[in-house]
Amino acid sequence: MEEKIFPCKECERDFKSEDALRMHNSSKHSPNLEAEKVAKISPSKIKNWLILAVILGLIFYGIFWAVGNMNGNTVVNEEELNFDAPTSEIHWHPVLTIKINDEIIEIPSDIGITSSVHFPTHTHEDSNVGVLHMENDRPTRKTVTLGYFFEVWRKTFNKDCIFDYCTDEGELKMYVNEVKNFEFEKYFMQDNDEILIEYNSFN
Repeated sequence: MEEKIFPCKECERDFKSEDALRMHNSSKHSPNLEAEKVAKISPSKIKNWLILAVILGLIFYGIFWAVGNMNGNTVVNEEELNFDAPTSEIHWHPVLTIKINDEIIEIPSDIGITSSVHFPTHTHEDSNVGVLHMENDRPTRKTVTLGYFFEVWRKTFNKDCIFDYCTDEGELKMYVNEVKNFEFEKYFMQDNDEILIEYNSFN
């Protein structure tokens, strides 16, 4: 007598009993199997994906926060600038000195450098004579101005004030390569410029 065979229509395997075939279909071809697989994704994988999403969110938030929170007192309006931006990438190093009441102010390192943002104008080392690094593949008129560096630094600088020192209580002067300059925040910095900003109180 020929033994009866119960074939699986899905995977073409043969089983010796109907119960065996039923158990196979239940475990291998159940319509809820995919949902069960999804449900079995390990909690550690879900946690890792959530951590990655949070990190990426913080990075993008950091970029937009840094760009959006520049000091509003030193915003340079490109429409007011009367020069053309460089047409190719630049890597320039003007030198900036700030003197307040005959005291030289230290310019900190890593202005414009954070874990998520690298601004076109920045510093690497702290110094009384600050070397500004202008590294820009696509410079604009604004990003080559002295005022833009102060925006990145989040400090006030314009024709009326340097930091909290303003012309209603003292005299503000600027020199570029030992020549008096009246462009202040709108000045187009050049490679190897020696810039001196000097404020002296009336008292």
